[in-house]
Amino acid sequence: MSDRWTIEVHHGGRWHAAASVERFGERRTRHASTHFEYDIDYASARLGERGAQAVSVAYPVDLDIRTASTFPAFAVDLLPQGEAQRTLLARLREAGRDTSEWAQLGAGAGNPVGNLRVAEAVTPVEPAEGVPREDIVRRGDQFRAWAEAQGIPMTGASDTSGASPKLLLTQDRDGRYHADGALPDARAARHFLVKFPRGRTSADAQVLANEAPYLEVARALGLRCGEPLAHEDGALFMPRFDRRCVDGRVERRGLESLYSVLGVVEAGASLRFEAVCAAVAAVVDDPEGELVELVLRDAVAVALGDTDNHGRNTSLLERTDGGVELSPLYDFAPMYLDPDLIKRTTRWRSEAEGEPDWSDVCAALEPLVPREVLAPRMRALGERLEDVRARMRDAGVDASIVERREPSARAVAEALGRVEGG
Repeated sequence: MSDRWTIEVHHGGRWHAAASVERFGERRTRHASTHFEYDIDYASARLGERGAQAVSVAYPVDLDIRTASTFPAFAVDLLPQGEAQRTLLARLREAGRDTSEWAQLGAGAGNPVGNLRVAEAVTPVEPAEGVPREDIVRRGDQFRAWAEAQGIPMTGASDTSGASPKLLLTQDRDGRYHADGALPDARAARHFLVKFPRGRTSADAQVLANEAPYLEVARALGLRCGEPLAHEDGALFMPRFDRRCVDGRVERRGLESLYSVLGVVEAGASLRFEAVCAAVAAVVDDPEGELVELVLRDAVAVALGDTDNHGRNTSLLERTDGGVELSPLYDFAPMYLDPDLIKRTTRWRSEAEGEPDWSDVCAALEPLVPREVLAPRMRALGERLEDVRARMRDAGVDASIVERREPSARAVAEALGRVEGG
């Protein structure tokens, strides 16, 4: 097996061999020692570029060689996670191959979200006829196994993160669905991430069924959201915001998790929001605007009980024009219902004794966002939260969730209303 993987970046309508990660030493986990460098020809033509032409906001295009005691954090973003990782490991074991994280990078990172991939992991497939939406819905999380048994290639369809079973699918112009990467770009019409419940309990099903209406509540509250989601009999169809079909071409945008931005490689690592805000402010185009958005998102998450706020559930979107901003909100759901009792892993300094002190949040961020900018936006969100019961009901949130979350939403609304300044 190779000790060197090639990182390709997609921009300008094609893939470019942009950089390489080389492993040295005995370790084959994410804690292996590595060298990272851009390809000299790629770098010479793009020195200083950031956004979608770089592999990470932490690595603007340059001619440096970086040595580290771990994988580069952006490479950990490319590793399949959760259900996708379990699928990959089963395939590697069946073939008698190495199952280390280094091997997973070289075998399972051929089609991640965003605009990066590992060249050696790409598996060419012949385009198939595609399947109708009703087949996906009817078979649920067993669809992938059924499709492969029918000879329908699903290579690359689950190269994504998270505990829930997910598929990356591309819809053609006739409305049929294909594994992402199996359909030529010229035939692509739309791109979806299709998600199924994390488990088999009624709570798992309820969480997934309420993700689409939760996003509409967030939209009504003024948060940045992508296209509406569609839930159908246990399958959630999520239009992807890292893909856009333009004039017969597919535009791929960079997508980088907060873990990658902060250089964190540990799975599920706890983060401090104050550190997150400082790191985000250093790389986005509009630091004040993006931090306001980040704070308001978290206030809504506390109000509505979305406890699953680890560092991969918020990302930066790296546009093809070089711009960097927070991606639209995603994986926003009533996770307080999850049977695994998921707790917040990204916290403010004031959370040691309970929920965030929003006045303290405003004070802590004052070096990055003036109080006269942030405080009025927090109070305005508080006013909108006062009628969140009606907003949730109008969006189609289950009545039991509306009843359960109203007291918390009211408490957050009152706390935001007490934030002074501006």
